[in-house]
Amino acid sequence: MRRLVISDSVGLIMSAFAGPLIASAVLGNLRDSFDHLGPIFVFNLAVIPAFLASFSIYGLYRGATRRISVNVFFDLLNTLHALLVGGVLYAFATYVATRGFDFTDVGVSEVIAMCLVALIIVPSSRLASFSVFGRRTVPIIVVGTGKVAQTMAGHLRANSYVKFVGFVDDKPLSHDDVIGTLDDLPELCRAHGVSRVVVCFSKTHPEHLTDILKGLSGQVGVSIVPRYYELITSRSHVEDFSGQTMLDFPTSSMSAGARFLKRAFDIVMSSLILLILTPLIALVAVTIKMTSSGPVFFRQVRTGRNECTFSMLKFRTMNRGAEMSRHELEQLNESDGPLFKMRNDPRVTKIGPFLRRTSLDEIPQLINVWKGDMSLVGPRPFIVSESSMIEGWARKRFEARPGMTGLWQVSGRNELSHMELARLDYLYVASWSFWWDINILWQTPAAVFRGRGAS
Repeated sequence: MRRLVISDSVGLIMSAFAGPLIASAVLGNLRDSFDHLGPIFVFNLAVIPAFLASFSIYGLYRGATRRISVNVFFDLLNTLHALLVGGVLYAFATYVATRGFDFTDVGVSEVIAMCLVALIIVPSSRLASFSVFGRRTVPIIVVGTGKVAQTMAGHLRANSYVKFVGFVDDKPLSHDDVIGTLDDLPELCRAHGVSRVVVCFSKTHPEHLTDILKGLSGQVGVSIVPRYYELITSRSHVEDFSGQTMLDFPTSSMSAGARFLKRAFDIVMSSLILLILTPLIALVAVTIKMTSSGPVFFRQVRTGRNECTFSMLKFRTMNRGAEMSRHELEQLNESDGPLFKMRNDPRVTKIGPFLRRTSLDEIPQLINVWKGDMSLVGPRPFIVSESSMIEGWARKRFEARPGMTGLWQVSGRNELSHMELARLDYLYVASWSFWWDINILWQTPAAVFRGRGAS
């Protein structure tokens, strides 16, 4: 928490200086205003404690420490609200200073400018704090040993901010990494310095498990994977009804207006990104041409929205004729479903592994996004033969355009099982929101940088 307070203070101090400068520049009187900017800077610094108090009220400190993941995006909405409250307090302080002390240098433009700049600098300062200085590693114990517990352990192991200590279960389905029983949990938490326990189902009687978890209250944080977790998303809400806690399942929100907003965002962003990345696209194209024979681009028929097919573009990462020889490698498939994946595929070119690991091979898909075949965010695009094997509730994925990135990308990519991919695609389509798209786009660069699950 101390680090967050320091990073927020740094961000607010930078905003206190940058805000008035930007406001003066926009109003066209920057050169004439230097003589009175000094008092404004001092006044801005004086009201920073009010902003920090507002941040604390909105849970931007204690709430962040209760999460396992490090993602400043989750706090953006609360940061906006806290800045609005801080801005009101700022305006009130300005009014008092103006009326009581004849201080007229601070105007509405300075108040608005500082808050707008802070909305960008404060989250950036938080992100830089975690990126440069890291975060204290959180030791975690998982309760249960079933499929969900194993999946959770895999995600925890891949997180650099987490130390997976082991499993605790009375009737373990697997003895790998099992460090004790439920009765041993309090002592194990003390011995390993565990600050959080993740409950992922156990055959132990719920009443006994509940008693043990209550005993940890105030000492160790507890996160619970709920029943029917397949239907629950970040848009679900907790409701108290007569003392009974209820969790709702959000329904689909892909209305005509939502689809228009999503499509407009895709067109604007894909055009801008293509323009910015033109030099990089040319460099990759030349490198592919120089290192292997064949075309620069690889086209493959994929299944899109409403099960309509389209030709998806990628930079070529395999030797010419690789698709024709796929049947020879079917027995080496490492996927547990209709997908085909192979870590050491002999068909990959010299530069192919690098392009795949960095996702540079997917840049041409921006053309598919611009054309309307794909979206920036959406379900994973499957080839036709794989799509034909998808059945039941998982077919809901065809209600949306496939995406360049999605929940599958930021959750592990090729490390995920076919069932997990299907679940994530279902959740995305059934619970879509524009804010969720922005969140996924925010997490994608970090997922690509880590290279987790790329093959």
